[in-house]
Amino acid sequence: MDNQEQWVQEHWYQHQINKREAEGPKPTAFDTPQRVSDAGACIRKRTMSAHGVAESEQFTAQSFMAFELGNAIHESIQEALGTDTDLWDFEAEVPIDLTEASKLVGHGIEEFGLSGHCDGIITDLRHGTRTILEIKTVSGYAAKLAWQNGPKREHLSQAALYCIGAEADGILIVYVAKEGDWRAGIKSGDVMQWEYGLNDIVPDGEQTVYNLALDELRHFQYAARYYAKGQLAPAFVPNDAGELVLVHDRPEYMQKGGKPWNCVYCNYNTTCRSLPEDEVPVEMIERSKR
Repeated sequence: MDNQEQWVQEHWYQHQINKREAEGPKPTAFDTPQRVSDAGACIRKRTMSAHGVAESEQFTAQSFMAFELGNAIHESIQEALGTDTDLWDFEAEVPIDLTEASKLVGHGIEEFGLSGHCDGIITDLRHGTRTILEIKTVSGYAAKLAWQNGPKREHLSQAALYCIGAEADGILIVYVAKEGDWRAGIKSGDVMQWEYGLNDIVPDGEQTVYNLALDELRHFQYAARYYAKGQLAPAFVPNDAGELVLVHDRPEYMQKGGKPWNCVYCNYNTTCRSLPEDEVPVEMIERSKR
């Protein structure tokens, strides 16, 4: 054993890197090109993921720790909901295929491959209704915003897609604060939840859960068209209202104050910034094996 002060941290961090590289890209639920967890992502990122493009950014130790905490919290809540009760039945990590649902938006291509695993489905034993559960672990600052304004659009959209694909009745979004924000009165471990029926209006006051799902299906369809042509899509990034904006000057990875934030935290950042903002053939870049 040497005298390095931080050898445990360094060894743990390198282990996480090696583990992630050994595991490779996580397959989609039904081996489809696109995954539901990319809801809200840039259209180019969706095509990069679909084509199996190698990520250009290395995760930080903080990112790995956030994933570990997030996974532990997810599993803890799922375990708790799966305990015996006379009120509901719970199934965790349910695979859902939206390939058939993709026909809802039609126009141009009949269907496209899209699937994912929802965190769970809760069946009310009294009324027979089925609700999609999505759990999100967030920072203290993100918790503050959510407590004030409701869940983020991309989280609602993801749950809405699962709701359509599983033919469920509604969605339940659960936020868990991983850390506190004393100014906002947020404590680590605080939980907030929001429940919506398929036809309920979401917090922006304009769209239903169902319409959110349709909007997101259109974005996946847009990406699917470029994927089918062997291309990476232009750098179209959804804004907070879900509108696609072509981003010419993309900020560097983890750039403080960089906008849009989607680019700052994107693991394809360096590769994307090396390309023009318009569509490009996928052969221009390195791809990894799935």
